[in-house]
Amino acid sequence: MRQSSLISSFKHQKTKTEKQKNNHHKKNHTNPPQKTNQALTTILENIQDGLIIVDNNWNIRYITQRAAKTLNIETKKNIDKNFWHQFPKYQKTPLEKNLRTAMTQKNNHHFEWHNPTTDTTWEISTYPKNNTLVITWQNITKRKKQEKNLHLNNERHAKAFNHCQTALLITRLTDGYLIDANEAFLLTFGFNRKEIIGNTTAKLNIYPDPNTRKNFTHILQTQTTIHNIEVLMQTKTGNPITLITSIDPITINGQNYTLCTFTDITERKKFETIRKENEEHLKLSQHLAHMGNWAHHITENKTVWSDELYHIFNLQPDKYEPDRETHKNYIHPDDFERVAKIADTFALEGKLDESTFFDYRIVLADGTIRDLHTEHTITEVDKEGKPTKIMGIEQDITERKKAEQQLELHRRYLEQLVEERTNQLADSERLATIGQTAGMVGHDIRNPLQAIMSSLYLIKEDLALMTESEEKKDVLQELDVIGEQVSYIDKIIADLQDYARPIKPEYAEVDIAELIDSIFQAVRLPSMVTLRVNIDALPKLRTDPTLIRRTLTNLVNNAIQVMGEGGVLTIRTYQSSKAGNVVIEVEDTGGGVPIEAQDKIFTPLFTTKSKGQGFGLAVVKRITDALGGAISFKSQEGKGAKFIIELPANQSENVANS
Repeated sequence: MRQSSLISSFKHQKTKTEKQKNNHHKKNHTNPPQKTNQALTTILENIQDGLIIVDNNWNIRYITQRAAKTLNIETKKNIDKNFWHQFPKYQKTPLEKNLRTAMTQKNNHHFEWHNPTTDTTWEISTYPKNNTLVITWQNITKRKKQEKNLHLNNERHAKAFNHCQTALLITRLTDGYLIDANEAFLLTFGFNRKEIIGNTTAKLNIYPDPNTRKNFTHILQTQTTIHNIEVLMQTKTGNPITLITSIDPITINGQNYTLCTFTDITERKKFETIRKENEEHLKLSQHLAHMGNWAHHITENKTVWSDELYHIFNLQPDKYEPDRETHKNYIHPDDFERVAKIADTFALEGKLDESTFFDYRIVLADGTIRDLHTEHTITEVDKEGKPTKIMGIEQDITERKKAEQQLELHRRYLEQLVEERTNQLADSERLATIGQTAGMVGHDIRNPLQAIMSSLYLIKEDLALMTESEEKKDVLQELDVIGEQVSYIDKIIADLQDYARPIKPEYAEVDIAELIDSIFQAVRLPSMVTLRVNIDALPKLRTDPTLIRRTLTNLVNNAIQVMGEGGVLTIRTYQSSKAGNVVIEVEDTGGGVPIEAQDKIFTPLFTTKSKGQGFGLAVVKRITDALGGAISFKSQEGKGAKFIIELPANQSENVANS
């Protein structure tokens, strides 16, 4: 009766507007209090959150069944009991502080609390009602972990994206809307992030000539990728900039986007304009980032470098007199033949005002490798038209190359990720098909197998009545072979069904020593295999005896099979260093697990044996996981393998089935 009255009290805490509405319609909409209380009780007992109501003295007035189960108490026995007396472990914690604040201030209160006892996080809400406090909570541990992992992944990718020195822009392929841009892009064009996101390049007006954008869009529609196209654009303030642009398609969360990269070559274009006007000394190159200029007088075999070029080669201008041969000493060995051929041919056959350009690598005195972009131009020729003077620039593009390589790695990673997810989907579909057919296979094959085993038994009974002879002995041996093969087929069916069907443990008290002894009543131990059993005195396990027996039988049979020429089979049990855990070890002296197979040993349909379908160890792992345990192994080729199972001594059904 107390719970019903409290529910009724909680139910009728209404606003003034609600009361007026009820008074207006009370003649046609009256509900008996008992039915109202029953309806409210049904609602409260079916909500997913825990709910408890306490009065001003912290005495429990109502608690839902779900809340009682979460707190591991009984509902009826705890009514009228003091909340803090029932849960002393929550005193002097942030939970107590927040609840008492809610009780005192009489305001709705929402907060999160991490329970260190169970290592779980709760989302708690309090609602003061007259002289009571309604407390609801929800376990959000899984959600918090997912949010943390998502935050870390997003933060990691965001750092890589934003810290890239190349200007990057991501657009949606379907409508051209801008999704994101890194700091380098914002700095290059002079926009802030709010102006970029959700906009289009047309609205941003970054193309001085609308026809340029139309031509660029047409190229994009006819090609899947665009690499190194020179485009004239402008900043937010209208300043023209020349960019080298590349566009690659990418897929994010199943949607198609384009990744656009922009390299600002405005300063380099200015330098080329000055060079075309035949200004011999291109002093502007000193202001360009990592770009130096040089002039080579062919007749005198004399070369002049700018200060920036000395800096690129990490040399002191006052201690070094450059020439072409000295420069060649710095060219990377793998690029030397190509660079020498281009430069020498151009110096011999180039025409006035003709230019050539290429990329290559240099190796500095300290071993550092740098990427350079060079451009050569014939500025003077003799009477016969043969070059007498060549001018050029050298630009350090190492960082740009690294950025391009990083982008390529990201692209390959995305492609690999898509391929892996596709393969995983194919494997999942294959295993689903196995699950659908497992029951049918077991029924259709086990029935004739049972008939064969019955016939073998009857034949052996008949042979027992016959006089001993060599023929009788041979027949019995053949029958044993048939029996072993039938048992092997039955094991394959059992493994297949065990892997396909859902595992629902049925818990009972298990004496591990007796269980291990029962295994060798069913498994035939060859005479050349020695069995050693070392069992510590252990408390009884609360686990599923059938599943444990199935697991250990699989491991024992595997050990026997790998010791075809004999060996030692050792079984050990002992208390784990983790409180409440028990360890079972099955060790053999066979050939061990090959190194290349160790990562896949628990994978279904994978086996290193000539016989078998590769479900045995996969079944062992599924069973161990279902029982709340863990399985691992240690192996060295040629020296055997040891499989280690660690199980909780007092596993609960709630944990195992979660």
